[in-house]
Amino acid sequence: MSGTPANVGVIFKSYEPISAIQAYARQTEESGCSGGFWIAEAYHWFRKYGHESRGCFTTLAAAAMATSKIPIGLGITSPYMRHPTVQASESNAMDELSGGRFIMGLGAGKVGTEYLDLDMKKYTPVKTHREAVDIIRGIASGEAFAYDGELFKCDMPAIDRKGRGLRTKIPIYIGATGPFMQKMAGKISDGLLLPGLTSPGFTRYARENCWAGAAAVGRELPSDFPVGGVILTACSKDGAKAKDATRSYVGTYIINKLRNIKNDVILSTSGLPDEGWAPFREAIAAGTEDNVTHLVSDEMQRAFTVISGTPEECLEITQELVDAGLNTPLLEVAGASEADNLETIRLFGEEVLPKLKPGA
Repeated sequence: MSGTPANVGVIFKSYEPISAIQAYARQTEESGCSGGFWIAEAYHWFRKYGHESRGCFTTLAAAAMATSKIPIGLGITSPYMRHPTVQASESNAMDELSGGRFIMGLGAGKVGTEYLDLDMKKYTPVKTHREAVDIIRGIASGEAFAYDGELFKCDMPAIDRKGRGLRTKIPIYIGATGPFMQKMAGKISDGLLLPGLTSPGFTRYARENCWAGAAAVGRELPSDFPVGGVILTACSKDGAKAKDATRSYVGTYIINKLRNIKNDVILSTSGLPDEGWAPFREAIAAGTEDNVTHLVSDEMQRAFTVISGTPEECLEITQELVDAGLNTPLLEVAGASEADNLETIRLFGEEVLPKLKPGA
């Protein structure tokens, strides 16, 4: 890992207005963010917070048309929401539209899947993702492809994708919160994506699992194997303003981890004591989980390495994550306005990225 450069990207959920997405994508490219511009699929659940969800592929297509050089990625969409053959068709179209810049990110998407009538004992995350990846890759190859899995089936005739100037291998990253998915990412994926509230401790934990998964199948991952993470970010000359901008989002992420994802490792690897989560658990029990912003302290945000503050503070926090092995930090920009979000991306390009060192 020594000397591995960081490819910083920017990520937004697909509840942002399309015009704003295009502005953010253009600024990301202008700011030299080599990690690219990403979209995370937002589900109807986000209407609880006044957001209107938009289709992730359509939203990312708008970003692709506003850029020409940087990667564009989904981080993530869920194989539970669309059949893998549909995911493959969307993936192939996005790669063609972007001129071969697309990265497909797959993950369980717990917030969305809790509304589906699925037998999750049958459709386990590891099995579902493994079969989905096999199908998406098989279809992208252009070769005749028949698949008869335990969960999914398809029969695809051959087509000369390479002869048409299309890629036959599209990178697939796996979004993984738990150890089994992280190990599977090491076995079969082209990159690992970690969830919101990823800290240096959780990064190291996930990397160990990912590399162990690779070793179990005799695969040797390169030192620059992409390890990305969604990191809440707000950068401003006014550090207090930036910290306030990310505070409510941190509260939402904590509630999601406690109520939906139920992964205590994300919380424990922050270094904060377990009793710190008691007020959040009480809010869930009382039905007031939508009003927890006041419970999120600056110390809590710093422990989760939320990248909020002045450019100098943002550089220090980003460097900690990169040194822990997060070589593809994805900045989930969380400003109070479109202008604030653009300022965060611009300041990163001007004052953070030029000073960011390779992973130590």
